[in-house]
Amino acid sequence: MPHFRTTAIALLGLLLTGCAGDSLRRVDALSQTPAPLDISQDSAVAALAAAPNCCSGLDTLPYTPLEPGFSGNVVIDRHAPAFEFKSGKSFFRAFKLPQNSRSFEIRLYSQAGDSVLAPNAMLLDGRFHTTRLLGVEDFRYVPAQGLKGDSLDARVRVDRLYLDNPGNENYLVLYTSAAQMAGKTIIEHPAKAYAKARGNQPPNIPDLVAKHVPEGIIKLVLIEDQPGGQQANSYVPPRSMGMEMGNQLPSVPAPAVLPETQAYYRQGIDAALANQDLERALRLADEAARIGDDSAKAYLLERIQIK
Repeated sequence: MPHFRTTAIALLGLLLTGCAGDSLRRVDALSQTPAPLDISQDSAVAALAAAPNCCSGLDTLPYTPLEPGFSGNVVIDRHAPAFEFKSGKSFFRAFKLPQNSRSFEIRLYSQAGDSVLAPNAMLLDGRFHTTRLLGVEDFRYVPAQGLKGDSLDARVRVDRLYLDNPGNENYLVLYTSAAQMAGKTIIEHPAKAYAKARGNQPPNIPDLVAKHVPEGIIKLVLIEDQPGGQQANSYVPPRSMGMEMGNQLPSVPAPAVLPETQAYYRQGIDAALANQDLERALRLADEAARIGDDSAKAYLLERIQIK
């Protein structure tokens, strides 16, 4: 019984923080290199200062090809190359975007914990000329929700309507800047997020602060247009600072969950708790949330008795 109680406490903390424990250590889908999100600011800054400048210019950065529909976590840490950008020295990751594909959207989610890498994103054409720069005004803080942790998010559309256009954006560089590293991000306290999700008045407690550091993890997702959605033309991506882009992700209402589906998951959660199988109860609550039953985790919390 003591083991059940200890595990219940741990599970309660996990649910209240939006599965933050999982976000503390993630894996880069390209290099399989783990990196924490509770990075020592002093240690990271010192490592960056000591890192050699990898390249002579943007055209000599090591670019990793991405396939259409790519989705994965990109680790930017002291094992990544460093480069002296105009905005300051930074660790970075550079990618060659799909070229013979339909137009697509790039979504970026910089994972936040005790620290966060406040990103810059640079898009370049085939001649390595900068077409767009995304920075502090393009990445907005989005609180944890469901299985998604706190993060700094941005999105940008890449045009492929005319594949032979020399102005097409072919490269993406993810990094940070000296100005970004001097800042901080205020993170909504998990207890406030939980109260809001329940429709209650948030408690009067201070929010958390994530230090800006030169190391972190950015989830990168490429979402292709559907076939037949648009016709080719001679559009050339404009030079800009990304100011014209809205950062709100499209909101698509989920279909209503049937009462019998809700009942099925609640019965499964009750049965798992009766058998003291908290891991199964959590998996059932997560699965219910993925199909649109946002109240499943709250239901689980109500039934965990912590004495």
